[in-house]
Amino acid sequence: CALITPEGVTLRKFTTEQEFLEFLRPLAVDHRQTTHVVIEDVPAFVAAATSASSSFKLGYNFGYHVGVCRMAGFRVDLVRPQVWQKGLKGLKPKLGYTERKRILKDNACRKYPDLKVTHAVADALLIADWHLRATD
Repeated sequence: CALITPEGVTLRKFTTEQEFLEFLRPLAVDHRQTTHVVIEDVPAFVAAATSASSSFKLGYNFGYHVGVCRMAGFRVDLVRPQVWQKGLKGLKPKLGYTERKRILKDNACRKYPDLKVTHAVADALLIADWHLRATD
């Protein structure tokens, strides 16, 4: 998760659904009308190399996050990976998962050198960055 406010950027990896709910609760109470959530629109078919269990988890998490954010009253927009990844340095079709994650992290680190970017939050930060540039 990447939360961008006038005060700065907060990066957070959630390991449980409860952690995610607790993180969102103050936003839902104090900033319901102004919070804008951008979530990657997960394609129906990911890749032949992706296992059925990984595909299920991806779809489950996508639905959970969209549902919770919409129930909280936040504006939720979905963005396809091809859209937010367009123009990122080093990305090309048919890259393996590990190589793609490394390249995404490298891009995020270059754009935000003062943040502690990990593989777990790089995508979220780049999606937030894409959204900020797209809405300028």
